Order: sequence, then C-alpha cells, then structure tokens
Amino acid sequence: MEDRYFDGIMWIAKNVHGGLVALLALMFWPGIGLIVPVLFRLDTGWLVNLNLYGTFIAASLVIAYLIVQLQAKDRRHLLEWTSDLRMLDAQEFEYLVGEVLRREGWTVDERGRQGGPDGNIDLEIRRNKQHRIVQAKRWQSWQVGVDDVRAFGGTLMREGKKGDAGIFVTLSDFTPQAREEAKTLGLELVDGADLVARMDKVRKAVPCPICQQPMRFGRSVHGWWFRCVAPGCDGKQNLGAQPEKVIALLTEQQ
Repeated sequence: MEDRYFDGIMWIAKNVHGGLVALLALMFWPGIGLIVPVLFRLDTGWLVNLNLYGTFIAASLVIAYLIVQLQAKDRRHLLEWTSDLRMLDAQEFEYLVGEVLRREGWTVDERGRQGGPDGNIDLEIRRNKQHRIVQAKRWQSWQVGVDDVRAFGGTLMREGKKGDAGIFVTLSDFTPQAREEAKTLGLELVDGADLVARMDKVRKAVPCPICQQPMRFGRSVHGWWFRCVAPGCDGKQNLGAQPEKVIALLTEQQ
C-alpha cells in the first residue's frame, strides 16, 4: 500500500502541470485538512487527524514535484555538458539516454533502480501509439554479448511485446553474434557511436561560421566560447564581449 501511494504521488509529479500540483496541494491542505472539518463541525479528533493527513499528502506532492524538476535539470545538464560519457555512472547513463529520447519526441518513464529489481527494464517510452522498452548498459570495457540480448528478448516476451518494441543501448558495442540475434528478434541496437551521433543531433547548436557544422558551448581558461565540433575545423566564437549571451545560455540549461 505504501509503495502504491508513493508511486501515485510520483506519477502526479511527473505527468501533471506544476500549477495543478499546487492546486491539488491546496485541496489537501488547507482544503481537507482545515476547511472540511470546520464546515462539517467535526470534533477535535477529526480536525487533528484530517489536518495531519492533508498536510502529509500536500507536502508529498510538493516535494515529489521539486524532485522531478531537479531530476529534469540534471538530465538536461548531462546531455548539454557531458563530453566524456565514460565519466557517467550507471544511473547517469540511463538519465542521459532518457533525455536523448525525450528530445526525439518520446515520453519517457525511468524504471531502472540501481541496487534494486527493475525487471530488466530501464526506460519505457511512448510516442503517438508506439510503446517501447529500453535497456541501457553503460558497459565500456567489454562488448554486449548474445546472452544479454536474449535475456532482453525474454523481458519483452514477458511484457507481451514483440522484439521490435525493444531498444538496447550500450556505451560500448555488440558482438557479431549479439547483432545477429538482435536482427532475428527485431531489436534496435544503439552502440556508443550511434548514441553520440544522436546526442549531437538533439543538442542545442550554433552553426560554425566556417563550415556551418554545430558548435559546442563551453568554457576554457580564456573564458566562454563556442567551438566547432567538426574534425579539422578551427571555427570558434569568443563570448567574452557578450556576457549577457553567456548568462542567457547558462540560465537556459539550468
């Protein structure tokens, strides 16, 4: 019962607009916690109990909403600022993959639980009538093998999904046998190189004045700048004389 309560609170925090969350919090406190007992002239015991329940539910909604907003900020930060994916831990890698998918137009539900059972499902994503399941493995020192692909195929079967409803993402690569098995099952595989390419597509970009390729916003000992990401191109833009633009960019990415 306790898990269902907190799952429900988190669902509201993730899927309901902030203004409605605030309205719901007011409905419980002081609505149910104070106004209802007074209107119905309930005794002191009811007043105290309803006030406690109303305050607890209202506080749960507000805290859950703040947690969701902080997590969203962290995901945006990971995608915009991470230059070395090897520095991410497993949870951060899942957040990064989820943010890429969000910017590709998917609604994302993080289901992975580090140190706890997650049913071999890290992300559930939806877009239009599509519903897909994502497994994200941060592994970088070894390739994902055929047994891992088969295990994920079993997860999809357990969930009543066909193979083409699954996406397996890794920071490393897949063995030839794993790729053959994924092809048989219909799984979509995303290796480290594929992931970086998709990140570059959804990142906010400024065109290079030399080659028109995206430039990356960053900072060095010389200050803030945009620098071209295309190999061999020296295109850059010094933002030292545009502090208002730097502030706007930093605020936008918070």
